[in-house]
Amino acid sequence: MFRWFRRAPAGPTEQQLHVQQALADYPPYAPPEWNEDPDSFVEASKKYREFFLGSKDTRLEALRGFLEKFDVSMNLDDAGLMAVSAWLPQYADLLVDDLDDDRVKDAYELFTLPWTGTLSGLNPIFDLAIYYAECLWHRRTRLEWIVYRAPDRGLAKHAISGVPQKVFDPMHWMYVECRNIRNTKRLKQRRMLVDENPMFLRSDTFYRAVLSHAPPGRRSRKT
Repeated sequence: MFRWFRRAPAGPTEQQLHVQQALADYPPYAPPEWNEDPDSFVEASKKYREFFLGSKDTRLEALRGFLEKFDVSMNLDDAGLMAVSAWLPQYADLLVDDLDDDRVKDAYELFTLPWTGTLSGLNPIFDLAIYYAECLWHRRTRLEWIVYRAPDRGLAKHAISGVPQKVFDPMHWMYVECRNIRNTKRLKQRRMLVDENPMFLRSDTFYRAVLSHAPPGRRSRKT
């Protein structure tokens, strides 16, 4: 009854299709399986650290190729950083359907699910975080990676020491930033925002975040 009144579900937008096509061949981040043997926690954590540090360059190349599909040239200088910063509020909310879902968050932080299919967008989010860290080092900041994998269901941490806040987690920051972009857009669509230019939708938000963590200093790149 009243079928004529029902609206057909809207198809994907041009931006959504663009993201889907760009993600089609994105290589998934696939760390070694976690060893549940308590006697092997230290060794497993060391193995993961070596895997992460050894795969950083490959992950950045994957991200660079992905962004090129949007005509974004990803470099570490200010122009490249600003280009990525302008891309984020346009597309970051389309990478994964619902970053508020605990299952998605667990997949990102605990590796409970492979980053393929509907979760393939977690890969560029993770790699954007690596890019964040590389931008910090490029600005001659004294930093050090703190990478470990804990026994709590394989929880992995990728923090950086040496920033003004002493310890900074770019992986967590980037996930939250993408989530905030999505939620802000939803509020804006519902006309629930007073601010016409909310922070999370500004083209220079990521750029400014990087600069806030990268005061001038002696370069000492440690791994």
